[in-house]
Amino acid sequence: MDYDDFSPQARSSKGKRMSVKISGRGIDIREYGKTLFKRRWTIAAFFFIVVATVTLGSVLQTSVFSAQTTLQILPEAPNVVSFKEVIALGSSNYGVLKDYYETQFRIIRSRPVAAEVLDKLHLREKAPYVGKDDPEGLLMDQIHVEPIKNSQLVSVRVEHQDPQLAAELANTVAMVFQSQNLGRFSDASEQALDWLDGEGGEMKKKLQKSEEKLHSFMKKNQIYSFDEKYNIALQDLAMFSEALAEARRKRLVSETLYSQAELLRKSGKAMKIPSVNSNKLILDLKSDLVTAEKKVAELLFKKKEMHPEVQEQKKQIAYLKTKIDYEIDIIVGSLRAEYLLAKAQEKEMAKAVESSRLKAQDVSEKETDYKVLKREADALNILWKELQKRTKETEITENSTANNIIILEKARVPKYHIRPKRRINVMLGALLGLIGGLGLAFLLEYLDNTIRTKEDIDQITDAPFLGIVPNFDGETENEPKDLFTHHHPKSSITESCRSIRTNILYSSPGKEIKKLLVTSAGPQEGKSTSVINLGIVFAQGGRRVCLVDSDLRRPRLHSAFNVERERGLTNLVVGTLALSDVMVSTLVPGLDLLPSGPIPPNPSELLGSERMLEVIDELQRQYDLVIFDSPPIVAVTDATVMSRSVDGVIVIVKAGRTTTDILGHAIKQIEDVGSNVMGTILNDFNIANDGYRYYYQYHYYRGEDNCGDSGPRGKKDELNDNVKEI
Repeated sequence: MDYDDFSPQARSSKGKRMSVKISGRGIDIREYGKTLFKRRWTIAAFFFIVVATVTLGSVLQTSVFSAQTTLQILPEAPNVVSFKEVIALGSSNYGVLKDYYETQFRIIRSRPVAAEVLDKLHLREKAPYVGKDDPEGLLMDQIHVEPIKNSQLVSVRVEHQDPQLAAELANTVAMVFQSQNLGRFSDASEQALDWLDGEGGEMKKKLQKSEEKLHSFMKKNQIYSFDEKYNIALQDLAMFSEALAEARRKRLVSETLYSQAELLRKSGKAMKIPSVNSNKLILDLKSDLVTAEKKVAELLFKKKEMHPEVQEQKKQIAYLKTKIDYEIDIIVGSLRAEYLLAKAQEKEMAKAVESSRLKAQDVSEKETDYKVLKREADALNILWKELQKRTKETEITENSTANNIIILEKARVPKYHIRPKRRINVMLGALLGLIGGLGLAFLLEYLDNTIRTKEDIDQITDAPFLGIVPNFDGETENEPKDLFTHHHPKSSITESCRSIRTNILYSSPGKEIKKLLVTSAGPQEGKSTSVINLGIVFAQGGRRVCLVDSDLRRPRLHSAFNVERERGLTNLVVGTLALSDVMVSTLVPGLDLLPSGPIPPNPSELLGSERMLEVIDELQRQYDLVIFDSPPIVAVTDATVMSRSVDGVIVIVKAGRTTTDILGHAIKQIEDVGSNVMGTILNDFNIANDGYRYYYQYHYYRGEDNCGDSGPRGKKDELNDNVKEI
């Protein structure tokens, strides 16, 4: 059998017969409240640990100060001359302005700036830079550049543990950045001037060479003016192109007429040819043919086909058809001749056009080459003049001191540190500790599958809940718990046992309870102590009660009453002794004890024997109530074997120890053999738990009550118990 079937995560409906509940836990706001109250010390401990750790860390952390200087970075340096510098400071192109500023921000935090600052302030031999492998990198980490929105201003902050040094560093970083910016401009101007001098000489040589090449080209091709020569070539090309278009049109027309005529003639529809249909000779021949065919038709109506007149007319018809075909051939032939002539004319015109085009192209190519050479010479001339101009301008601006980096506000020595923010850290630590404590509490609650309350038991089984037995903390010190209800009849624990007694008596209306089996799911759950105290309160109620130590593996009842166990249940079952020989009277009036006797090698077989049933019947006849102390259900089968011989089984559940899966398995094991689970008792319960404080108030009130006595209780006391329970 898998114990996991009874875990809170694995419970599912398995039928109505069993009392084991297998539905999951439902959590509402009250459940959250109970969880928080139960885990309050865990939450508090986690909270104070986190807060103490954060507070201590903030106190021990070294204070850091921040000094700030403000720079203005102009897109361009102030223009002190009327012309544009060769190397301009900044950028006037707004498309790249963002990139320019980002570059300046990185330069401020660059390694060259940091190295020069360290050298100027002689910090390489001072803390925290001395002995560092990368002092520049450490200083770069201390420099923070923050642009001021919608302006050209930039805030340069330096963080340091020394406020005086922080201010000096911020001011020095600004001055070094300004100086290096101007230095980069001067270096670039000098390099530009060198380049202009070199390029000017080279450009002059190229210009001379280009002009000589242009002159040679014009002389070689005898070119003085391209306009007249080019216009004549274009006029010829236009004239021949127009003639070619007309020849092509005529060729297309004649080709179309000839093709249609040839096609109609071959298909026997030559009369549809326009020139044929309009030919007077052919129309006359066609009319004669129609007349002859009519005459033949008239003769055949009067005479036979072989008649001479008929034959003569047929010959005439054949002649007319031949004549018509001949005339059609002549017309089609003339169309073909016209087509061939137009085609030849088109070919000649195409040759003339091509010749004119080649002449015009040659002129154009020479003009293109001329223009290329001319443009090259002009461009070189312009460049050479521009280089000469820029060289003179650069010589003027080389010594300019204009700078686009302006220090608007120098850093002052800070009075207050920026880190650590101890108050905020403590507040955040408190928030983190609270959230973490709550999370830890709910995590532990989720992982905790032990039973702690009545509601936990109700999630496992439908068996009646008979009551709780509070823990003994605060009730007694160094005093045995077994006879506690006898020595302290007015205590809260005794009142809880009496409430359980009342619930047992009224759990089966109309049926007298004579035999009870008390067991637990696992060991060390207070089963034997519960048996003794239940026996005491039943005896105090006026019943003759017998406690039977049927735990033949680890018997304990005899030690609670300080009696020997050499003679007991096992002697009675095997028949070596009678009931009167093994029964022991206790110091509690009306309560007798049947010890276990010698431990047998086969307890389960002994408890399930026919003789055991006879012993139970004999005890039932002599006592009002017989309570059997049985071994744990899960450990051995003794309790399961005996459960069928009693009126009901009471399962003891120890708060904070018994797990849900073990309890579910134990109850299912009893029900599987058809036994009656009379109910459960929650043992060792902390009555101060949230939601159960009414128990504490009630038991406190009962403990201070001086009425009543410690003797046997009558029917009136039982009625009072019932009223309290209701």
